[in-house]
Amino acid sequence: MNGSLKEAIAVVTGGGAGIGRETCLKLSRMGARVVVSDIDKNNGEETAALIRTTGADAWFFPADVGSEDDVKKLAKAAAEHNGGIDVWVSNAGIGGTPKKLHKLTTEEWNHMMLLDLTSVFWSHKYAVPHMGKKGREGSIVNVASIAGLGGSPGLGPYAVAKAGVVSLTQTAALEMAKKNVRVNAVCPGWVQTKIIDFAGESVQAEMRKQIPIGRFGTPSEIASLIGFLASPESSFITGSVYRADGGIKT
Repeated sequence: MNGSLKEAIAVVTGGGAGIGRETCLKLSRMGARVVVSDIDKNNGEETAALIRTTGADAWFFPADVGSEDDVKKLAKAAAEHNGGIDVWVSNAGIGGTPKKLHKLTTEEWNHMMLLDLTSVFWSHKYAVPHMGKKGREGSIVNVASIAGLGGSPGLGPYAVAKAGVVSLTQTAALEMAKKNVRVNAVCPGWVQTKIIDFAGESVQAEMRKQIPIGRFGTPSEIASLIGFLASPESSFITGSVYRADGGIKT
């Protein structure tokens, strides 16, 4: 797929680390000009710099996806690079702290909905007006989770938010089908990121036992799936939800 996104403008939220960083690098290798966005300036600038060392174009734009104004400004700034946006990856979000639903405070619930669901709505709202222009197809890829595909005891608000992302994706795909914009979602399982790294080895060992393939996923594996959905290679795919979980069934 190298070159399949040549000259495309691609925006990745949460692009400073983990799946987001690998997605930025993947899209760049495919020819895209990448707008790296993150709330962490140092990580975001580092991702953009890594891309530029390859001779490709990349810019960092700081944004907090929990701020509607920030998301709006990000979309506007990205579109100014080439008269529009071709790819938008809504990757930014937070993980959940284990707690049963009835133990949650309303503030904890609202915080999760804001950062993991409302932020995706804002990204869609402000990216879409800049997509599908000049005959160029637009592609939106939302990062959900397998937690959003079934019950997740102890991770209620996270699971509900990610389920919302799945539903938002399917609804948006139908609404945009005739607007030259495709919308799909990926649902990663356990991926080797900082969240996993914080778990002790004994906990990680138990987690691996639940994965039929026997190991955690890597950020680059998720990025490869995102790259496929972002590219013309998947031009007949919209409203689809892809699991990448090593075989876990919820």
